[in-house]
Amino acid sequence: MFETPIESLMETKLPLRCRADGKFRLLVLSDLHGGVGCSEQMFTGIEETVTAVKPDLVLLNGDTAGPGRIHVETPEQLGALLDRAAAPMESRGIPWCHVFGNHDDNFGVSNAEAQKVYESYAHCVSKAGESFMSGVGNYVLPVYSHSGEAVAGAVWGFDSHSGMAEFSREFGLPEDTRYVLPQHAFQGRGYDTLHVNQVLWYYTASIRLEQYCGKKVPGVMCFHIPLPEFVLCCRNRDETDFEGSEGENVGCGEMNSGVFQAILERGDVKAVCCGHDHINDFSAVYCGVKLCYDGGMDYDAYQRDEIRGGRVFEFDENDPQNIRTYMAHVKDIMGVRGNKIRRG
Repeated sequence: MFETPIESLMETKLPLRCRADGKFRLLVLSDLHGGVGCSEQMFTGIEETVTAVKPDLVLLNGDTAGPGRIHVETPEQLGALLDRAAAPMESRGIPWCHVFGNHDDNFGVSNAEAQKVYESYAHCVSKAGESFMSGVGNYVLPVYSHSGEAVAGAVWGFDSHSGMAEFSREFGLPEDTRYVLPQHAFQGRGYDTLHVNQVLWYYTASIRLEQYCGKKVPGVMCFHIPLPEFVLCCRNRDETDFEGSEGENVGCGEMNSGVFQAILERGDVKAVCCGHDHINDFSAVYCGVKLCYDGGMDYDAYQRDEIRGGRVFEFDENDPQNIRTYMAHVKDIMGVRGNKIRRG
């Protein structure tokens, strides 16, 4: 059931390949919270960040659509948003992809409908994923060496869903099931996470990639809602090489489907990147895996000017086990022009 044909795992709409110097640069942007009436500043921020970073792949890490007065109600409105948000990639011929967050389907456009809109763009390399898996948009994208003869890295994308009410409906549990108890383990939030079938698919796909390539393929895994292990990093900063800002509590769920342990057992994913919490941009290292936020790009939800931006991951086919990461803050790229214009 979980054994996706290797041809499907290796297939991408456009090839992803390291540059002549062996480097490959991934830019992760999340929480655009765009839609009808959203700020022009957000589109400018994306344009100038892409211009400055010069990525080889851009990944929109969930909540592309806004959750409140600015939101998306129809596929046409989503297309209008993506025409602007993806223009820096489409105009330059840069491959890009996405995962869904907890707000993308809040106003009537299902993620299944939205997936078709995303995939209609010439340079969008997202995949819907296997039908037996929970969610929409679960995939792996191989990154080839400059010569194109070997796989140098991988980018994994997953749907981390929304809340536990959705989980209850999918698996037939009572709607009033109490997932968060008074004496909670983490932050006491009712958010969902990757489901076990997604974890099992990653595990078997990772094995098949290793068999096909004759080696473990180092990678970055991206999804919207952070893992409970992010909380442990905040509580143990000295021990986890904590860097950056924690402007709010980690918005993880209370349930743990074993994503992090699967990553440790497989030994290929070197970094995990999440969005969701708009004023966190920290990175930390737990059990040898980098756990990172991407800072968020919104101008219409809540944000801080010093946090806004995206996270960069840099592969090097000549040093494949060392994936470098850093924040690309809008304030450093645009100066005060990147600050939110506050009216009234």
